[in-house]
Amino acid sequence: MRPHPRIKKTVKWGGAVVCVVLFLAWIASKWIAVDFVAAPWAVGVAGGRAVFVQGPGQNPLTGRGWHFTSPQNYEEWNWRWDFRSVAGSRGVWLPLWIPVLLVCAPTTVAWRLDTLARRRANKHLCTKCKYDRTGLAAGAVCPECGAAPAPS
Repeated sequence: MRPHPRIKKTVKWGGAVVCVVLFLAWIASKWIAVDFVAAPWAVGVAGGRAVFVQGPGQNPLTGRGWHFTSPQNYEEWNWRWDFRSVAGSRGVWLPLWIPVLLVCAPTTVAWRLDTLARRRANKHLCTKCKYDRTGLAAGAVCPECGAAPAPS
């Protein structure tokens, strides 16, 4: 059973948008840290990774809500994931390249498969009017518009 064209289009374009947003967040996190604090948990993006923390000492920033700061406490670009338990809080540090890869790989495959299917469907069509040339001789002109066949 073939997927509905609307589902294919949603997967392709939705995946592409999510890929771009994640990639831009990954790059921007080198220069700006974004945190959302709602006690007893906090989430944030900084230094190339997403941070999920739960507990009383989860964030040095005071107050609830959104915080935009410079990621000074992230000295280097972080490429690995980590679980930590510090000062009564528990956290997960996830590099943003992991979700970028997990979303962009299937999106790329979906685009490639759709491109190949479209090429296969258009293989025997007239280049000018899209008339189905199946069954015509290789050098025959298109019976619909009279265009010469595409060079092979």
